[in-house]
Amino acid sequence: MMKSSNFPMSRRLLAEIWTGLGGDARDVDSVSVTGNPALPSAFAVTDLATASFGAAGLALRRLLATVAPEAAAISVDRVLASGWFHLPIGPSIPIDGARPGPVPGAMPWMTEFQTSDDRWLRVQAVFPRLRRKLVETLGVAEDPAAVGAAIRRRPGEELERELVEAGAAVALSRSLPDWRAHPQGAAVAAEPLVDVQPTVSGADTWRPTPGRPLAGIRVLDLTRVIAGPMATRFLAACGAEVLRLDAPGSDESGIAMGAGSDIVLGKRWAYLDIRTPEGRTRLLELLAGTDVLVHGYRPGAIDALVAPELRAATRPGLVEVAFNAYGWTGPWRDRRGFDSLVQYSTGLADETTRWALEDPDRRVPIVALGREVPADRPRHLPVEAVDFSTGYQVAAAAIMALARRVETGAGSVSRLSLARTARLLSDAGRAPESPVLRLPVTGPLEQRTYAAPHGPVRRLSFPLTVAGNDLFWERPYEAVGSSNPVWSSA
Repeated sequence: MMKSSNFPMSRRLLAEIWTGLGGDARDVDSVSVTGNPALPSAFAVTDLATASFGAAGLALRRLLATVAPEAAAISVDRVLASGWFHLPIGPSIPIDGARPGPVPGAMPWMTEFQTSDDRWLRVQAVFPRLRRKLVETLGVAEDPAAVGAAIRRRPGEELERELVEAGAAVALSRSLPDWRAHPQGAAVAAEPLVDVQPTVSGADTWRPTPGRPLAGIRVLDLTRVIAGPMATRFLAACGAEVLRLDAPGSDESGIAMGAGSDIVLGKRWAYLDIRTPEGRTRLLELLAGTDVLVHGYRPGAIDALVAPELRAATRPGLVEVAFNAYGWTGPWRDRRGFDSLVQYSTGLADETTRWALEDPDRRVPIVALGREVPADRPRHLPVEAVDFSTGYQVAAAAIMALARRVETGAGSVSRLSLARTARLLSDAGRAPESPVLRLPVTGPLEQRTYAAPHGPVRRLSFPLTVAGNDLFWERPYEAVGSSNPVWSSA
């Protein structure tokens, strides 16, 4: 058992996530945690990764308890949890040892530039549409040097506001105190980690199957980038059928998540433009047979296409889980965001550099997104912990909602946000001293070797064990458009 003296920060964060999901805090002591090294950081990143997997495991056990009274033993490996939070999107490792690099040409457009008042403005413009909005608003050529020069001539607050209003994805670096005093920071702090609202009840007869808990569950995946795909990938590992939909010609399907990306393991991937009348009709037909809908649209975006009342009426008992970047209340609730931007806005990046400069002999260079970098500007956490943690919380929220539906028949909508996860991490305070864990994590590995588009791979073992319920993917990698937008079990 994990006692209070055994990784107390992992236990604290697990308790906060689990109770936020509606669980009993006493369940936390039944989770076994192993692995002492931790990622070097101002924040308890390894503990957050451990807690996120632990919460998903507790949710699975809660679901299984609806049909099997014996509680399954749960364990989490902290080293593996840290490795699974690392980019590129693991857990696959080519057998020749070569790991894939970033998307070609991405790094110059995923960076920060200094403003005229010596603030740092983080830019996320790897996707062509976002890059076009950035350069058109600045009135410069599509060149990072020209963008940097234009940003250097403007004060930060004014420029951030102008670019956000134009639809670009940027964030000004703020300190932790500044964020907590900001109207959006205050709004996020007042929000629950998971907000659950009941909806229309259905007449479902589905029950979980011990050994493959989500067998027979259909998950409609309307998510992008990392947090949402992590959630639906975990649901697929538990046995669910996951159908991901992308609009034809979307940025992400074009450049970032092609065949061979671990982010689509276990899923089917189809094109469907739900903005067209035909696409909307097909979406409603899919929803009628959906158990779980996961989406990462900004507030109001999906509602404009298919109203909440229509979604609930189309599928009584629907489990819907939604997440966004900056929370569901406050002046920034509609703002576009990514993990990197949220880390800048919420003070995580600023505090990371401040922490490093307190002890430069031991903490510089900073490990940021798995790379060692100087402490000359606000810097990211060692991994995209906000995205990944929110993703596993989303998965846990879906599983908890399924458990409630088994017991009561009620559907529900659960809402989470990246900014609320960032607040959870910052509120936990400085990370406890531990032996340093270096990235990438290279083992232990599963015994099997898997075929992949770019050559055979081995995979890191799952960090989470739920006794009697192996976690694995029944489907290999799939390229966008390989599937039709239909349920395979229809």
